Amino acid sequence: MRRTEIVALISVFAGCGSGCDGERAQKTTARPPDVVVRQSESGASLPEPGDVDAGALPVTIGFLDAPQGTLDGLFTGLAAAEKGEPGGRVDIVMFGDSHTAGDSMTSRLRQTWQHQFGDAGRGLVAAGKPPTRHYYQRDVRYGISGDWKAAVGGKRGDSEPFGIAGLRVSGQKKGAQLWVETCPDCSSGTSTAQFEILYYAAPDHGVLRYRVDDGAWQQVATKTTAIEPPHPARQVVPVSDGTHRLTLEHGGGGAVDLFGIVLERGKPGVVIDSLGVVGRRLGSLRSWDWSIIGDQLSTRDPKLVVLQYGTNEADDPDLNLDDLARYYDETILRIRAAAPTASILILGPPDMGVREAGKSCEHMKVPPDAGLPPECEWRTPSILGEIISVEHAAAVRNHVAFFDTFAAMGGADHMHTWVTADPKVAFKDHVHFTDIGYQHWADALSGALLEQYDRWRQTHGLAPSHPLVPPPAHPSDAPLPGPVAP
Repeated sequence: MRRTEIVALISVFAGCGSGCDGERAQKTTARPPDVVVRQSESGASLPEPGDVDAGALPVTIGFLDAPQGTLDGLFTGLAAAEKGEPGGRVDIVMFGDSHTAGDSMTSRLRQTWQHQFGDAGRGLVAAGKPPTRHYYQRDVRYGISGDWKAAVGGKRGDSEPFGIAGLRVSGQKKGAQLWVETCPDCSSGTSTAQFEILYYAAPDHGVLRYRVDDGAWQQVATKTTAIEPPHPARQVVPVSDGTHRLTLEHGGGGAVDLFGIVLERGKPGVVIDSLGVVGRRLGSLRSWDWSIIGDQLSTRDPKLVVLQYGTNEADDPDLNLDDLARYYDETILRIRAAAPTASILILGPPDMGVREAGKSCEHMKVPPDAGLPPECEWRTPSILGEIISVEHAAAVRNHVAFFDTFAAMGGADHMHTWVTADPKVAFKDHVHFTDIGYQHWADALSGALLEQYDRWRQTHGLAPSHPLVPPPAHPSDAPLPGPVAP
């Protein structure tokens, strides 16, 4: 891969501070290894933290390490989609934590890539609105009524199987309903030509009823014979390409377990499955039942599988970096077994901010003319640089691509500046971004991948592609997705 590389050393500071739901455990104050940063071919320099403002984040392409061949599966699919070939369906499956679960970054990717390569459908979502916290999906509408329960991977007391989306929606009472439909007012997800119901078949299970729009009810038996082992199954429901609602109903006779609903169009183009689970780590995905996940991943037939982790690992006081390296090796091996033609990309974590003195800083009295003491300044935790190094090394070792989000968005100690920007780029937990921040992250990743795609096209004697330039990042005025009256 040809590109100019300028090596800079970024010092990453230690500390501790607030996490998603409170103060983090104390972290070591040792300096991490130096982080290698690649500059883009455009020569764009990275601003100092104080120079960053909400309207001009340092979104710089060139921080993609993709050795020859690592993205061929993705690029071959994109070329077919661009030509409008019948087989030009490009599904991108993104596993991750809350950064992916919020579907802000992935929605931006979905809209940008579908405008460039074609809209092949909304993709995989949960069945209805799972009765659990922190389920957010965009570019789709959904709802629920009646008695349903949700089991979420990694939640204490919830048991397997969870499925590819990291959850399972279960009904126990006849007549309970849930639904999923296209979103005609959205920038993506406006049409579908097929629903696909992912469910669990088992000897003690019952009947699932479904209908499209106001059509006649159909049913599928999710009960197996006594000697048949439980297994994942699916029901394909073809429809005319357009706006549709799929309603599911518990038909009685036993439990009904649902892993998700797929909305696709059967046309060349891009599909992006946003499969993040709040608070989870790569070790969570690795530990779930891959006899279920692998089967469903194989059925999705992705052209790219993304592993977006690292933020919650940085919040783990018991983190073992050797174990993390092994988890990447094992998970990549499982992905290749299920989707052997898919490219794989490790998406590194962005910056985050912690304070060495933790919550005590909130009650500290500081004279007006005095600055904050060093232990109360928001800094990048030292462990984050080590996690990024482990992820990059895993990518090299396993011959997969790696995108350095941390470096692409400016490096260390930017998070507090983004929290105080107007409009805000990040929230006060110093971990999560607003829509503006996630849109910039998506644009940085898109820019790097599409730049590499153009090089791939040139290598294969194809005309240069002309990627759509996404609109400027802006706060979303759309309501948060959630339960809507059926």
